[in-house]
Amino acid sequence: MTTGGRATMRADVRGKAIAATASGALVAAVLSPIHQTWRSRPRDGFPLSYYPMFTAKRKASGQVTHLVGVTADGETRFLPHGLAGSGGLNQVRRQLARSARRGTADRVCAAVAAKVAASGERGLADLVEVRVVTCEYRFDDFHAGRRAPMTERIHARLAVGR
Repeated sequence: MTTGGRATMRADVRGKAIAATASGALVAAVLSPIHQTWRSRPRDGFPLSYYPMFTAKRKASGQVTHLVGVTADGETRFLPHGLAGSGGLNQVRRQLARSARRGTADRVCAAVAAKVAASGERGLADLVEVRVVTCEYRFDDFHAGRRAPMTERIHARLAVGR
């Protein structure tokens, strides 16, 4: 073998060693958060995460403050969160919960009832009442289509004036 061939071979081996070391370091970095799973108080971190949102123990039920519309025959419907405010679902839901805690849900209810009265949208036109409620739902039941709440607390209700 010539001197040039040995140099090429050494460069090839060196390149493979660098690739193997980099790959090993990457695999170790990705797997490093696993130990958090067995800690009594795990910590999640960016950019490496053990995804606690998927692994954390969850309660069987939870409370949600939301808008409900009522028809003349007593049927209740969930109302779109956009009627209560701008922003995403979770942001508006937190604002609703805050207004319920502060005792100002009647103002939100009045604003939503006015929007419902002015709307010609199908699904809103037959509503006669708007409510701000906090309900407790059993998650498994809710996602299986059984949407009746376990408990319901009405913070504000207002007739839709047309």
